[in-house]
Amino acid sequence: MSSTTSGIRPSNQNPSRRRRSENVTHATVSSNTPNSAYKALSKENTTPPRRRSSKGINMNSYLTDEYAPATQVKVSQHKKEPKGIDKINVKIENSLKKTSPAATKTATKTMSPLKDECIKLLRAKQFRSCEIMTMFYLSSISSASNDLSIYAHKATAYEILGDCVLNQNQLNRAVSFYKKALSNLKCLRSPTSSSSLRNILHIHTAAEANVKLKEARALFKLGNISETTSILESAVPRSHPLRTFAISMEIGGMYLASGRYSDAKLSYLDALGRNSYALEAIENLVFLNAERSEVMKAVNDGLQKHNEKNGKENIVDNDVPIADIITAYFYSDRQTNSHQMNALSQWKKLHAKYPLNIHVLLQMALLQDKNPACDNAHAAVATFQKIRALDYHFVEGMDTYASLLAKQCNVAELGRLSSDLLTVDDKRPEAWVALALYHEALGDSEKAIAFVEKGISCDERNAFCHKLKGSILLSQGRPDIAGSCFFRANEIKREIASYEGLVESCLRAKKYKEAICTAKEAMSFAPRDSRALTLVGLALSKATSSSRDSGGKDRAKKALRKAIALDPLALRPLLALSDLYIADSEFDTCIDLVKKAIEDGGDANLTGTSPVLSNVYDRQVVLHAKLADAYGESKNFEEALTYYHKTLSMNPGCLEAQRGVEQMENAMKGFNPKLNENDDGYDYTDYNDA
Repeated sequence: MSSTTSGIRPSNQNPSRRRRSENVTHATVSSNTPNSAYKALSKENTTPPRRRSSKGINMNSYLTDEYAPATQVKVSQHKKEPKGIDKINVKIENSLKKTSPAATKTATKTMSPLKDECIKLLRAKQFRSCEIMTMFYLSSISSASNDLSIYAHKATAYEILGDCVLNQNQLNRAVSFYKKALSNLKCLRSPTSSSSLRNILHIHTAAEANVKLKEARALFKLGNISETTSILESAVPRSHPLRTFAISMEIGGMYLASGRYSDAKLSYLDALGRNSYALEAIENLVFLNAERSEVMKAVNDGLQKHNEKNGKENIVDNDVPIADIITAYFYSDRQTNSHQMNALSQWKKLHAKYPLNIHVLLQMALLQDKNPACDNAHAAVATFQKIRALDYHFVEGMDTYASLLAKQCNVAELGRLSSDLLTVDDKRPEAWVALALYHEALGDSEKAIAFVEKGISCDERNAFCHKLKGSILLSQGRPDIAGSCFFRANEIKREIASYEGLVESCLRAKKYKEAICTAKEAMSFAPRDSRALTLVGLALSKATSSSRDSGGKDRAKKALRKAIALDPLALRPLLALSDLYIADSEFDTCIDLVKKAIEDGGDANLTGTSPVLSNVYDRQVVLHAKLADAYGESKNFEEALTYYHKTLSMNPGCLEAQRGVEQMENAMKGFNPKLNENDDGYDYTDYNDA
């Protein structure tokens, strides 16, 4: 997630083709928003939209006559008696008929060419010129006339002005112009009672809903999130006939940004009921811990409505297996190996059917990185390489790819990646993350911190940037500041990786009670995740070692054994439990545990390696080194030396094994070896999972 509201896109679903005799068309859209999304605002209150361009690109409303004044709307005579909102529009029509046809024709003829020129400038993105010309257009509108079309022209002028200044980043002016446009639209609806509470608070036409949405977007850019959501929710609630997919997505994103997760979930479910192909809504619902059943129900309801509107009896999904996609998303979010392996299987099936879909490949790569046990070794790197081969300019998820290269100590490739990403788009945080990892790999932590902060300035809601900053600060021995970084990352996106960083920060700062509380919170968040149980075991073991509480140490061992039972290939709980056995002089138990892990095999990569262990990358290498440590602590120096040599045969660059060989040789000569000088053991936090 990566999931900010800037990424919310309006729907491209087709609007209704039914005419309503009582409607007056004034719906407009912004200059950078697809037209079809906001034509849907008036699906029960507008005339049919004009045909889309032959290229399939739906521009904005300025391509059509949606800004035409109310006097140009023709009313058919074969409809039923209007009610409610429709009755108000019919009253406007009757009022328009009473005006002088000659005066109306003259006013329209005078103002339309100038309006058309303003729209042409806006379509060409000449915002400054359009703003000046629209001021002329606004001044040419006669305020002395009682013709209701004057209100329509003023509303059009103010809305165009709002679009112009919004695109020039003059946000407060944009809000002001949109409010004036809305005021004129309300006068058009009911000139004699424009200041009534009902007119101020309620939306009655599609044009009003559209302008209200633009006003809300401008307020959101100003940072007034609570005010924005309040405006939209009160003006266009979920039950309102003018509530659209675009508005539901917009409000959902605002609720998500403000931390109102339950309201965000309801808004995204409502959006799915209006457009079943809104995959971003599905992603956010997975993040919000929605039930798969309620998401499927919303999707089926949306497909049913779509088919009924198009005259189809059975639910069809346009050859896109939306149910399989939803299943893959939900399984990917689950924390057990079985679910994640099922998720990877689903994504691979989708990839086989749609081999050019980069998004499917990205989901595969992220899952392979999250749980290497789901696939063969280095599968995530290979998948990321496929993505870059298909689309060199694709940036999303490349921060994860950079972290994989950093763990492999592939500094040359990491440098090339960071250079490529900066060339493609230096406004995205992924490029600066890659550059920070590159400098961290070179040992320049200060530059790494500076580049991470640059990435945060590009996107403050990028959780990966905050986790990386916390990891670097931990390596510098600054756990207090690191803890705040992990806390911020967890605020943006709750996940076990952020909890791991928080617990590690508390342990480094010797805040053992906070570490235990945080670990238990992680376990309540993901009770079936071995990493959460590992955090509980680590926190209890460190807390009890400082307080000499043997009962706490037993609880720590129990938690770590449960973690290993949940994920037999997980190295972190196994190594932590081995250290506890060694500390309690239970050498035989430790040796049996590690030997069993070696016999179980598996080529899973070490998740959670630190820079110290970055070259001890293979599972078997780490296990052989740990077994040698256990033999060394039990004074069996010959066996220890044998396993250290085996470790070096698998990885000659293993620094731990090199030190172990030296210590064992000294011990056999009569010197006293001291293998575990660091009471804290290894640091298993890394840039991706810390």
